[in-house]
Amino acid sequence: MTRHHRALTALATGSLMIAVAYPAAAQELEAAGATDAAGSQDIIVTASRRPQTLQEVPISVGVVTGAAIEQQGQRLFTDLQSSVPNLQIDNTNGNYAITIRGLGSGANNLAFEQSVGLFVDGVYSSRARSLQVPFLDVERIEVVRGPQGALFGKNTNAGAISMVTRRPTRDFEAEFRAGTELAEGGMNFSGYLSGPISDTLSVRLSGGAGQADGYIENRLTGFDDNGSKYRSGRAQLLWEPSDDFEVLLKVEGFRNEINGSNAVYNNIGNPNCNLCNVIRNASGGPDAQDKPGFWRFSRGFPKEYDVTKSRTGAMTMNWTPGDWSVTSITAYQAVDSERTFNTIPGPINLLNTLQAEESSQFFQELRVSRDVAAGINLAFGATYTDADLDILQLVSYNGNLVGTTLPQAEGVRGFSQTSWSLSPFAIVEAELTDALTFSGSLRYSHEKKDARGTSTNVGPRIPANNLDFDISGSRTEKLWDYSLRLRYEFSPAVSAYVSYATGTKGGGFLSNDGLLLYNIRNNNGRFDFDDERARAWELGTKMRLFDRRLDLDIALFRTRFANLQVSSYNGTAFITGNAAKATAQGVEVEARYRPSSIVSLGATGAYLDAKYNDYPGGPCLYDAPATCTPATNNLSGVRLTRAPEWKASGYVQFDVPVSDDLIVSARGAADYTSKSYLQGDMNPLNAQSGYAKVDARLAIRKEDGAWELALVGRNLTNKVTFSQAINTPLLGGNSHVVMINAPRTVNLEAVLRF
Repeated sequence: MTRHHRALTALATGSLMIAVAYPAAAQELEAAGATDAAGSQDIIVTASRRPQTLQEVPISVGVVTGAAIEQQGQRLFTDLQSSVPNLQIDNTNGNYAITIRGLGSGANNLAFEQSVGLFVDGVYSSRARSLQVPFLDVERIEVVRGPQGALFGKNTNAGAISMVTRRPTRDFEAEFRAGTELAEGGMNFSGYLSGPISDTLSVRLSGGAGQADGYIENRLTGFDDNGSKYRSGRAQLLWEPSDDFEVLLKVEGFRNEINGSNAVYNNIGNPNCNLCNVIRNASGGPDAQDKPGFWRFSRGFPKEYDVTKSRTGAMTMNWTPGDWSVTSITAYQAVDSERTFNTIPGPINLLNTLQAEESSQFFQELRVSRDVAAGINLAFGATYTDADLDILQLVSYNGNLVGTTLPQAEGVRGFSQTSWSLSPFAIVEAELTDALTFSGSLRYSHEKKDARGTSTNVGPRIPANNLDFDISGSRTEKLWDYSLRLRYEFSPAVSAYVSYATGTKGGGFLSNDGLLLYNIRNNNGRFDFDDERARAWELGTKMRLFDRRLDLDIALFRTRFANLQVSSYNGTAFITGNAAKATAQGVEVEARYRPSSIVSLGATGAYLDAKYNDYPGGPCLYDAPATCTPATNNLSGVRLTRAPEWKASGYVQFDVPVSDDLIVSARGAADYTSKSYLQGDMNPLNAQSGYAKVDARLAIRKEDGAWELALVGRNLTNKVTFSQAINTPLLGGNSHVVMINAPRTVNLEAVLRF
C-alpha cells in the first residue's frame, strides 16, 4: 500500500482524529479571554488553525506573548529558546540553525530550507534570515512542537514557529520606547501609532531603530567587533466596509548590519601543526587565544560584515457570507544578504570568504470552511508558493607565508534555484460527545525544483580535488501528510489528548561544496539530496487547577525520522546527505502559578533523547581510528547535533503597589541547557558545555500603563557561550573556531503610552 493510500485509509477510519478546522489565520486574531481570580488572562492561540485557549488546543505549544517579550528584554529571534522547552536557535556563519526536539536542518548547506517552518502573520518564509532584525510590535509567538505537515504545510516536520503581529485598532493608541545599553553601549528606539482614519479604515504604523556597540574586544585593532545597527518599519491598513468582509494590507521592511565578527579560537592546534604554529606565534605566542572569551586577536582587513535586507508586502481578505468563511492571503517577500568573514581568524590575511544571497517568494493561500452538520466543521483550501534563490560564495586564499606553502588562489561557487509548490488540504473536526472531540487533517504537496551549481577555481585548486564544474538538476516530489488527534475533557479544568502526526521536508541541492564533482566521480556524493519524513506520537495533559491559579501542561512524545537531512563540516569539506533513521523522544513540562495578583511564578523543563538509529555512510567521529572511512562507518547510537539532553527555565515576579497609582515590578529568571554538540564529529571542542544564564528586571510603572521605567539585565553572570563551532579550514591539528554569543547586557528603558 502506498504512503498516500495509507494516509487516506487512516483518515477514513477516523482513529485518533483531532484538532483543527476553522480557517482563521493567525494574523486575523488578537489575544483575548476571560480574566481569572488571580488577574491572569487566557492566551488565545491559533496553533490548530482556529482560535483556542492553551487549555483547549490538543498540541504541545509554547507561547511567548508580546508583553513578555518586551518585559524580559527578548529582542532577538535567538532569545526565544530561553522560554520554550526543547527549542534551540543558533545564529551561525551560514544560516540560523533551528531545532525543535532535536530535529533541524544543518546550517552549513546554504540552500537548506528549515525543518522548522517559519510563519509571520500566516505567511511562510523559507529563509530564516528574514527574522534577523529585533522584534517589532509583536502580539505573540507560538512555537508548535512536533511534525505539523498537515496543518502548516511543507518543511514543518520538526515543528513551526508562528509570529503574530499586532493589527490596526478601532481605538486610538500609541507607544514610544527608548532604551540605552549600559554594559556594552548602544541605544534602541521603537514605537507604534494605531487608530481609525474613517468609519471603515484603520491604520497602524510601527517602527524601530537602534545600534549596539561591539562586544568582542579585538586586541590587535583596538576596536570592539560584532557591533550592529538596524532599522525596521511596518505599515498596515485595515478596510472594513461591512460586518462580513475585511481587507488588511501590510508592507514592511528592515535592514540589519553587523560590523566585525564574533569568531574566536577554541584551540589553535597541536604543536606539530606547522601552519597552526605560524598563526599562534603571530597571535601572541604563549598568550594566543586557546579558549573562547569576549576577545580576539584578528586583523581588521579585509573588513568583516553581515548585512541583511528584507521587504514584504501582504494582503489578507476575510469574507463570511452566511454560514461560510473564506480567507485569502497573498504575499511577496524578498530577502538579500551579504556576509564576509576571515575564515581563519588571526593577524595573517590567509583565507577569506564572501557569501551573498538573494531570494524572493510569492505566497498565496485560500481557505474555506463551514459547519456541514451539528458538531462537524469542514475546512479545505490550497497553498501555492513560487520562489527563486541565488547564492554566491567566493573563497580567497592569500599569499605564500613564511614556513608554509599556500599560493594565491580563488574559488567561486554559484548556485541558483527556482521552485514552485501547490498544496491542497482538508481539515475536519467532529464532537463525538460533550467531552470527546476528534479532528483530522490531510495535505498533499506537489513541488518542483530546478537548480544549477557552478564552481570555478582561479589559480591552484585548494584543496587539489576542488574541481571546476557546472551541474544542473531537477526534482519533482509528491508528498502526503496527515494528522489525527483525540481530546477528552475530564472537566473544564483538566483535559488529555493523544496525537499521531506526520511531517515531510522536501529534498534539495547542495549549494556551496567545492568537492561536489570529485565526490560524485568517486561515488561519495550527489548534487541533490532526498526528502525527509517524520512520524510522531504525542500524549499530553493540560490542567488549570486551584481556581485557575496553576497552569500545568505535560507532553510525552516519540518521533521517528527517515532519510534525515544532515550537513556537517569536517575542516575540508561539507558532508551533506540523508541519514537513514533517527528517533527523538522525551517529555516537556510547563507550569505557571499565580497565588495572587502580586506574585507569579513559572517553570519549564524538558528531557530529550535524540539519537541516530541507523546512519550508514556517516562521517567519521573525531576519535575514530585512522582506518575509518564513511563508506564503512555507521553512526547508530550517536546523539543528534544541537539536541541537549536537558533544558530548564524558571522565573519569579512581584508586582507590588507602592501608592494609589504606582506599581513596582521585580523579576528574576534563569535558564539551563545541558551539553550540546554543534558538529556531527562529536569533538568536545565542537561542543557547548552545559550552562545556566541569569536575567533580572526592575521596573516602576503607572497603574494605568501610561508610562514605565525599567532596568533589564540579561546574562548577568557574563557566561561565555557560543552558537557555532567548526574545525578550522586548512589548519588541521585539532584547530577549532567558535562564534560567541552576547555577554552581559543591561538596558535602561523608558516607555510612554497614549
